[in-house]
Amino acid sequence: MNKELLLKTFRNATGAAVYIFLVSLVMRNGEKLFGQGDDNILMPFAILLLFSLSAAVVGWLIFGQSVTFFLEGKRKDGVSAAVYNIGWLAMYAILGLLTLFVLK
Repeated sequence: MNKELLLKTFRNATGAAVYIFLVSLVMRNGEKLFGQGDDNILMPFAILLLFSLSAAVVGWLIFGQSVTFFLEGKRKDGVSAAVYNIGWLAMYAILGLLTLFVLK
């Protein structure tokens, strides 16, 4: 097991989890931050733009290292990085669900 790769993937997955948390805070408090959504095109546009940006940011954080390894010909490290990142995200998801369960 490559400890340096494990640490990098932990950092990337933590960054993704923090980003997701911050976006969820903005979405939860959107009405307070931006006011009532009137019948105009800006609100759906902003939501879809945020969704697209989020997909790009999280995709880069989770799969960027794997793609880089694949392009460098390090296929085994690329697969390992993807598996480690997904594992760290799964850990954060389980911790979040357990927290919700305990706090209910």
